[in-house]
Amino acid sequence: MKRKPKRGFLTALLIGFDEKEIHAWKVYSHSLRFYKTIRLTRKWKYLDEKQIYHSLEELVNLIRIVIKEGVKSILLAGPLKTDYSTIFLDHINKHHQWLVRTKGYDRVSFGEIVGTANTLDSANYLISQEKSLNIISETTSDEINLLVKQLNKIINIGDPNRILLYNLEEIESLIYGRGKKDKSAAEKLDFLIVTENFINNHRSKHRIHRLIQIANNKGIITKTISIENPAVDRFDQFGGILAFKKIN
Repeated sequence: MKRKPKRGFLTALLIGFDEKEIHAWKVYSHSLRFYKTIRLTRKWKYLDEKQIYHSLEELVNLIRIVIKEGVKSILLAGPLKTDYSTIFLDHINKHHQWLVRTKGYDRVSFGEIVGTANTLDSANYLISQEKSLNIISETTSDEINLLVKQLNKIINIGDPNRILLYNLEEIESLIYGRGKKDKSAAEKLDFLIVTENFINNHRSKHRIHRLIQIANNKGIITKTISIENPAVDRFDQFGGILAFKKIN
């Protein structure tokens, strides 16, 4: 029986601009998966300002959905000698400054890559290039550094009423609550952070993956920190699993 390829954990969203389409791909630590395609009414060069505005708003709405899943790293890819990514970033700065100007973890990090991502093969090839890997690393590191700042704030404030959990059983108890329909955990927690080391070393990986899935379903942002991320040591100091509510 052929084994299903390993997907890994979600790290970023790849947006591939093309002449007449915008392709969105979810970037996982071990794979790439198609997400959605936005089809333009005509080729980019023939669109008027109003049509461009509506197409980019559709893309922003797509990004909003992914942000709710905890993705804050967005990679923009466009063919050489095109300015699609620049046009989109200008649109963001003009109409959606909340995406890039917000302080703290709510801010989204954008990275730009030159290349085509209009098919699974081209998207996979693009993100496998060394230059692209460096951009991905820089973009996702910005996001993780913001999480470290959130954690440090909680520790420095030392508020006994501020929840910071780093015991698996306690985290499970709070997140599972009174069953699948109990959403109260999302009122007490914003984040569930798990390091790749913790997952790899735990005797029951299924138990951890189940916890991550249920936390996601209940509206808690889950983030798996790669072994290769420089900030992973900070989270491993707490055993590799933490749950807390952000400080605004």
